[in-house]
Formats: sequence, structure tokens, C-alpha cells
Amino acid sequence: MSKTVKAIAADTPSTLIRISKVGVRTILVPNASLSYQNIEELATVLNDCTRRHKTEVILDCKSVKFLDSAVLDLLVRVHNDLKDNGGVLKIIGLNENGRDIFYATRLINVLNVFKDIHEAIRHNP
Repeated sequence: MSKTVKAIAADTPSTLIRISKVGVRTILVPNASLSYQNIEELATVLNDCTRRHKTEVILDCKSVKFLDSAVLDLLVRVHNDLKDNGGVLKIIGLNENGRDIFYATRLINVLNVFKDIHEAIRHNP
């Protein structure tokens, strides 16, 4: 089951984020760079996952060429919200630039970052 979402309503189609469900996992696949310019849409989707008490949210960044500090701040907040409610945010598929950003900010030590979906699924928080 797969759908796309829009910032205004989680059931409205969008071109930014595709959502699919695999068991208890919610997989979000953005198809563009993530920045302050489109953070509202990402925030709506992630906040919806938190509000609905999703236990495992996987953000697949394979098509994300860049992410900025506004997005990093959002990811930390959502990570903490999910963790406080017994859930987990997992980030996969970062390109070299994305991994460098996570290392430079030391968020690689805070957030759950994995090479691919197989590694993320094998890791239980």
C-alpha cells in the first residue's frame, strides 16, 4: 500500500513524499532535497506519524541530495517525540553529502542512521 501526501492534509496527493506501510513500519520516501522551503510538508507527514503513535518510521533519503539545518532540527524533534512514545525514527539511504552533514553535526550519534532498509529492519532499538 502506497500513497503520497500533502502538507495541508495527509490524504491529499503530493509530489514530495511517498508513504508506504510494511507491517508496523511506515516508510516515507521524499523525492527531492529537504530544506526550509519544503519543511512544512515534511513536518506535517512526520507529525502525523507521531500523532498516530507509529512505532517505526523509516525516512528513505535515497533521492535527497541535500538537507538543511531546519530539517535536521525537525528530525531531532520527531526522533525525540517518537522515542518518548515507544517509537523510533530510522533514516536510511543518505548520500555522501548527507552522511557528511550528519557526521559534522554529530547527529550520526543521536539519530538512527542506517545504510539501507535491510540494515534498519534488522536493528531493533
